[in-house]
Amino acid sequence: MSDDHLVLAGGGHSHALILRRWCMQPRLKPQGLITLVNRNSTTIYSGMVPGLIAGYYAVDDLLIDLRALADNAGIVFVCGEIVGLNIKNKCLFLKGRPPIFYERLSLDIGSETSKQHRYSQNSISDMEIPVKPLIPALEWIERQDKEALRNNEDQFTVVGTGLSAVESVLALRSRWPMRLLNLQADILKLKPQFKQALFEARINLIPRGDSISGPALLCTGSQAPQWIKEANLAADPKGRILTTKTFQSINNPDVFAVGDCGVINKLYRPASGVWAVRAADPLARNLERCSKRKKPFAWQPQNKALQLIGCGQYQSNRLFA
Repeated sequence: MSDDHLVLAGGGHSHALILRRWCMQPRLKPQGLITLVNRNSTTIYSGMVPGLIAGYYAVDDLLIDLRALADNAGIVFVCGEIVGLNIKNKCLFLKGRPPIFYERLSLDIGSETSKQHRYSQNSISDMEIPVKPLIPALEWIERQDKEALRNNEDQFTVVGTGLSAVESVLALRSRWPMRLLNLQADILKLKPQFKQALFEARINLIPRGDSISGPALLCTGSQAPQWIKEANLAADPKGRILTTKTFQSINNPDVFAVGDCGVINKLYRPASGVWAVRAADPLARNLERCSKRKKPFAWQPQNKALQLIGCGQYQSNRLFA
């Protein structure tokens, strides 16, 4: 194993864009061994997920071929699920596969749906599924299509107050025009524009804390995977790794983190794909500089970013501030 081994853990938007950069400009790629590790050989472009839920796209329309990107960039691709990290021994553990040792590690592994703050007293069951990881949730929604065709009175509930919950339930209205749909949310925190859009789409609002029945999609916020929390890296309450402006962990400079699993210390930004895309270029430059033993650059993220909310066919001309 090369002493200069860079491991890219996760196939998130930042890492996918870095691979494209090295495909198009091979001279920029760091010397030494580089390995990309991801659970699947493809990843989904998150900006098109609402359209996928609505039924406008097929899954194949959203897929980014990580294996092909890695091959074209001359990078080793390992298909495996990451289950642990030992920062002292610089070792990444995979399910059913040998561990991978690294010199520098970049984490872009996304997040999981938080289940800590329940909206009702119902227990998690096979009738409720978190929106993340995304692939199992999408497969489950497809199975729900049969119920929608058979009985429109069989209600379906999306649980959550954030943009993901609002956008998901509006997308489902496009997918199931006649099905009884609910959004269980902290109603006081919903913007008036969202309430109007939900009303016009015939989606019932259920207060947080009320009991719900039937299938439910949980969009209740995000958190880092458990193995990140156990890795002894400084993190915020949601498990996102705290980094410097160079994307390096504040207590371990050999570990970089971006996207939903990382956040710059004292410069909090929401866990959103827009920040992962913006971080790709400066992260790539810093990985390249560190490989040459040069000092990495500090990056200042913009304060705000435009987020477009898909509202299906019911509110296509409405702009939400």
